Amino acid sequence: MEELTSIEALYNKMGEYTKMEEELPFPEFQHFYQSLMDYLMKNYQDMSQDDLLKAKGMTMIVAANAHLRASYKDENRKKFSKMAEKGKFWEDAIALNLTKAGMSKDEIDEKVGEMWE
Repeated sequence: MEELTSIEALYNKMGEYTKMEEELPFPEFQHFYQSLMDYLMKNYQDMSQDDLLKAKGMTMIVAANAHLRASYKDENRKKFSKMAEKGKFWEDAIALNLTKAGMSKDEIDEKVGEMWE
């Protein structure tokens, strides 16, 4: 699997995923999730507002998809549940950071909503 070590690489890959019709296989989902979490852990404090908005969009999508897939009765259920929790944590933390920087919730939602149209 490809290296996803920059916000642009993550953002571009998410753009590919949002166009998919089929469900992402677990190993690829896990790889993207872990790459995103690693990037946030390493770079969160130094991210620009634009990069935070991209990260907000990606964590929102990852958390929602993981939450949905945690409802499946399969061997990855618990893993998806943990991914959903951690993704939601980051989504909320990023939103709080953006509102503290002066953006309204509506402004954040609008910018995130425009990302992969």
